[in-house]
Amino acid sequence: MTSTFIPEHEVYGFLAAVGIKTPRHCFIGKEDKFTDLPFALGDPVVIKGIARDLWHKSEAGALSFCDFDIAAVEATHGRMRGQLGQQYEWLGTLVAERVAFQHAGNAPSEIFVSLQRDRSCGAIVSFGFGGLLTEDWARELKQSLLVWPVSAYTPAEAFEELSGHWLGKILLGKVRQQKALTSSKTLLGFLEKLWHLDELMAREQLALLEMNPLVVDHAGEIVALDGVGLRAAKAPAELCAVPFKDDSFLKPRRIALAGVSAKAGSIGGLILENLRQSSLGEEGLLLVKPGVDNFAGVRCVPDVTALAADPVDILILALPAHACVAMIEQLCTQGAGAAVVYIVAGGIGDGADKDGFGNRLSGLITSRRQSGQWCPAIVGPNGLGMLLSPLKLNSLFIPQSKLNVKFLPDSNVALISQSGAFLITRLSRHSTLNLKYGFSIGNQLDMKLSDFMALVERDKSVRVLGIYAEGFVGGDVRAVAKLVEKFRAENRHVIIYKGGRSQLGQAAARSHTGAMTGDYHVQKRLLHKAGAILTESFNQFNAVLKWMSAYPDLRQLGKLAIVTNAGYETVGSVDTLGDNDPGRLYALSEGNRTVLGQVLQRHGMQGLVAAANPLDLTPMADEEVYLDCVKAMIEFGAGVVMLGLVPLSEHLDTEQMTQAEVFAARLKSLAQSHGRLIGIVIDAGVPYQGYKAVFERQGFPVFDGMDMGVLGINVLKNSR
Repeated sequence: MTSTFIPEHEVYGFLAAVGIKTPRHCFIGKEDKFTDLPFALGDPVVIKGIARDLWHKSEAGALSFCDFDIAAVEATHGRMRGQLGQQYEWLGTLVAERVAFQHAGNAPSEIFVSLQRDRSCGAIVSFGFGGLLTEDWARELKQSLLVWPVSAYTPAEAFEELSGHWLGKILLGKVRQQKALTSSKTLLGFLEKLWHLDELMAREQLALLEMNPLVVDHAGEIVALDGVGLRAAKAPAELCAVPFKDDSFLKPRRIALAGVSAKAGSIGGLILENLRQSSLGEEGLLLVKPGVDNFAGVRCVPDVTALAADPVDILILALPAHACVAMIEQLCTQGAGAAVVYIVAGGIGDGADKDGFGNRLSGLITSRRQSGQWCPAIVGPNGLGMLLSPLKLNSLFIPQSKLNVKFLPDSNVALISQSGAFLITRLSRHSTLNLKYGFSIGNQLDMKLSDFMALVERDKSVRVLGIYAEGFVGGDVRAVAKLVEKFRAENRHVIIYKGGRSQLGQAAARSHTGAMTGDYHVQKRLLHKAGAILTESFNQFNAVLKWMSAYPDLRQLGKLAIVTNAGYETVGSVDTLGDNDPGRLYALSEGNRTVLGQVLQRHGMQGLVAAANPLDLTPMADEEVYLDCVKAMIEFGAGVVMLGLVPLSEHLDTEQMTQAEVFAARLKSLAQSHGRLIGIVIDAGVPYQGYKAVFERQGFPVFDGMDMGVLGINVLKNSR
């Protein structure tokens, strides 16, 4: 059942209910008489043809401007009925007052407003330039529409943004030689009415109300001159969190695995090999494998019926799609067996599902949850595995020879990824990225991103959470935003890369994971308002994750200082900062320059190096020069220092590395004692990986290029 169209005269009724002004009007239905119309002879009016699913009246010839006259109204009514009735379901004629309104000289002043109850982000208000040129303004202007998710913004916050937007400036007379069309009080009051209108839409199950244009009359009031909408076929189902009564998912005691074979390189075999390295021990592992009592030293049961009386915390299914669904159905039939079922296979609810397995499994889960019957929590399908450092548990089907996972039970970093490949490539690229928890969550058929976030949020030792998401199931983005707020309230950080933002990206996400993609702009507004650090590229994500993993207790960024022995890095760093925020660099005072000059003179570099920020040291600089210059920048007041070390210099210890070890330790002590951030850049090849590791062991974020380190600072600065 689809949504139904709401015609203009019905929209006027909804607007009037919350106090939004509409023209004086009357509706003449198919059988209504042309009597007692609320207009006097000669009143300027607009006659509009009203038909089902007629969104643009002007394009269909369903608009007529005239002075009121009964005969003219009757004639226009008949003409429009005959004309529109051939293409649409004719409803009647609307006669409305032709409102005299104010104009803003050569500037546009008509308003477009849309309220949409989005299944992903909840209620959304869009506000921008209106009239016949609405779409043209949208193409030409960098920010033609302001978008406010109602759950995150108040009318007062919306008013503050609108006041700085071109439309707000025009309406309030903040443009040169432009008088105000309305007052701040009236404009704020109108926004408050929109928020009340959303409440009405929720009660009436309205999916969309769109008003275009709204104008400002000569009394300064905002008046809706047109409107259309959609009534939802049914109220959207509220997503419920998957219930976890204990911490058995993060701290499982027993894990079962189905789908192990003796075939070399099999997915089940790889998972088993990794699981056997965990602290669970073989007594904490169980295989579902018919025909044998023991396989590779692990006890076996013939099928999941054996789990009814002896349940496990997690059951991993490394089986084809049809076998996975059948096994879950059996678990539900017997009412016990595993608290969590992790589906590795794809082909269930994604682009490869040709047999309806996804619908079959979704229907099973929904029916059992709604009727209060037992049902396991389902992870995936299409899940690559998970990492639980406290148990040294790795369920990825990636061999240790390809990805040597290192466990750090005291880590304060976690990563949740809809893509398993994203998870493992982050671990491979960043050898010092030791996760406390890592989850590949797959298609979110049951357990959603917010469910995993809620699990991680319980562990207060996790200070930094990275997220890669391709889609938010249903209204889950709102739940994610609320969890981000909980993290930020405790100065914990959530870094998000949202995939599938473009049309092509959305198509790729659907084919890959069956993701429910939505309007990224709205999602971005909602998540940014909640306090998430949103990244627009993989490089940004990587850079921010490095910074935050090194400094998880970061509260605010100070000004940036750059010290390097390569001129190109000083130029590139400033280029990466860009022109939008030239004040981001720490500005040296004359006193600072004098002190820095004395430091350089003490090391015999007077006349060779200018006391500046960025500071371009020569390749003659050794570790002592660097240390003193970094210390000076910190004592001046810089909050972040980017230290560029091109290791091909003869004066840096990159071979024995005894001096390098001491240097790195002294830098660490300097950063800790002053509470400042230091990032290291080593832009060099494979022979210098050991040199990089010296600084990584001290916990510094180490970057392959100055632009990458500064890129991360840019994102962090803009997110605060």
